[in-house]
Amino acid sequence: MSIEILIKIYFTWHEQNSRGNQLEKNKKNRYSKQMDSFQKTTIGKPEKWLIEAAACIGLEIAGFTHEVTDNFKSHVFKQHGNEISEKARGQIAVTQSDIAKIPNIVKTPDFTIIGIKRDSETLIAYSKKYDNNTVIYYEEVLTGKKSKTLRSKTMFIKIGSMSKETFINIAGNHAHVDMSGVKIVVGAGGHPDGGTQ
Repeated sequence: MSIEILIKIYFTWHEQNSRGNQLEKNKKNRYSKQMDSFQKTTIGKPEKWLIEAAACIGLEIAGFTHEVTDNFKSHVFKQHGNEISEKARGQIAVTQSDIAKIPNIVKTPDFTIIGIKRDSETLIAYSKKYDNNTVIYYEEVLTGKKSKTLRSKTMFIKIGSMSKETFINIAGNHAHVDMSGVKIVVGAGGHPDGGTQ
């Protein structure tokens, strides 16, 4: 084999190896950025009424915390933050000031549905009337060894007041939802009638 062929083979190998290393570095950097972007904020522990109601259906959440993540905020602003598309749905756009209401929503909701099953998730849905609109907020119950939290899932705002029946219909109006074993709490705070009176 001539020296030129060996040099050509070496440089081809070196170039391919360098490209592979760069691709691997890029992949690691993307993963690192994704991990860095996952930020969470603890907003408190569940209220006694919520712990007791969850226990009635075998869901133990004592010692859990409510948390809001940046991924949740991104999802909500992307899916429910546009005024035009939300108006077409009979809703209003979610803003940062609405996100700031979450501690009050989970503390004193008008209605709560505990134990909604959707695929492999267990959810808690809350509704709370503010002014002439009703905020719907969902948390996912995470029961892993490292994460015992009620983590923010989604949020949207319906125009007007909402009855208990309407809230139940909204919560159950998704594919793969099982509402058969839920616990419904009315009037933990705020407007026990959902602001309909």
